[in-house]
Amino acid sequence: MARCDQQCFLSPRFCLQLLVLVFTMGLVVTERVVPMSLRGEVGGNVTFKSPTVKQGKTKYMYLQKGSVYINGYHSTWNITQPVWQNTRVDSSTNEVHMFGLNMSHSGVYDLYIHYSNDPEPTRIIIRLNVTGKYTTPSVTPVCSDENNFKRCIVTCASHGGFPLSSMTWNVFGTENTSNNNWQVLNRTELQSKATKLFTSSSTAYFNCSRGELKFSCSVSGVTSDEHSVCAHQDSLNNPSLIVIITACLVPFLLVILGLCWWRCKKRPIRTVVAQNVVEELKLNGCEEQEAV
Repeated sequence: MARCDQQCFLSPRFCLQLLVLVFTMGLVVTERVVPMSLRGEVGGNVTFKSPTVKQGKTKYMYLQKGSVYINGYHSTWNITQPVWQNTRVDSSTNEVHMFGLNMSHSGVYDLYIHYSNDPEPTRIIIRLNVTGKYTTPSVTPVCSDENNFKRCIVTCASHGGFPLSSMTWNVFGTENTSNNNWQVLNRTELQSKATKLFTSSSTAYFNCSRGELKFSCSVSGVTSDEHSVCAHQDSLNNPSLIVIITACLVPFLLVILGLCWWRCKKRPIRTVVAQNVVEELKLNGCEEQEAV
């Protein structure tokens, strides 16, 4: 550690600058070390600060990760080290705010604070754990009819999560995958090379022989809405249902056709009868005139 109280030809200002430079390069080992943990989510914000607040003026405060300087301030000297653009220093509260988190921000940080009434600076070791929240699982059903037997293949998928978590199924409030009515076919977890986040998916088979089934999917505490498969309205293309509908419609159509035929046959008969009556009246009228 550099000390400015030694007899040397260095000026006090240069010695102070050298001391700050040594601090910003991460070469200072202090006797007072405080460990703590910090959690954040991808896209969210965190605040690095000392767990204890002391009275008195602060000489300097800065944050670094390994040997990389992140941000900070000094009470009497402007630090010219480049800073992370997603950070902001609050000198009134001795805090460093970090926003726009991603998975690369996970790791161990050192927060150094030196109060004027302390002989040595305090080093706070902060372990930041960044997680990703999985999206609400999307549900994609595909149903088919073969040999008058209906079955459905359903896939649940969620993305943007960390750490790794597998998709689970909730059918009638149970996760029993050996149920005769359904079974899990596979589970898949893929990690993006760019974001380090996971996509979790799973596919299940549903047997529709016993009617409608209700289910939901869950991953890392996030659950989808309740869905249903094998419902009656899903079986409109069932051949047996078509036969039943046809059997009900045919008699009705026959009755309608019969009524139409009867009305068509009845109208010509009335016309012929009426014509005969007119001719008979005319004939009778002529005969009466001749008799007179």
